[in-house]
Amino acid sequence: IGLAKVFFMYKYGMSDAGANQVSSTVYIISAVASPLFGIIVDRTGRNIMWVGLAIIVTFFAHALLAFSFVNPYIAMGILGLSYSLLACSLWPMLALIIPEAQLGTAYGIMQSIQNLGLALMSMFGGYLVDNYGYLMLEVLNLVCISIALVSTII
Repeated sequence: IGLAKVFFMYKYGMSDAGANQVSSTVYIISAVASPLFGIIVDRTGRNIMWVGLAIIVTFFAHALLAFSFVNPYIAMGILGLSYSLLACSLWPMLALIIPEAQLGTAYGIMQSIQNLGLALMSMFGGYLVDNYGYLMLEVLNLVCISIALVSTII
């Protein structure tokens, strides 16, 4: 998301304000969708299935951004939905496998790993964009998402 603003300005010729609006779509959609997806995941269970679906949908959205000129609001809206579904299905799984007395530590470690990954990917993504362009950044995203999907299936 950190590189999205300039991506939208570059690829779609958007203004600064327009690119900011598109970038914020993920968070607006997520704010509405997360509680709804949480209810669905709680009622159905099958967290791994929902994680897999979220990953597939995320792949589709990034493929749209990488290889098409479809309206970016569509791809970012899809990303907002997939991120919401992923959070609602992935984070609760920790409570299924970790003893209750260790949940605080486990969530802390999980958050640390996520933040480290976000920081490292932001730095590497910036390097890719500066040296190879935005298409290579999206290809990296698609490769990482594919690895996540294979890991979920295994």
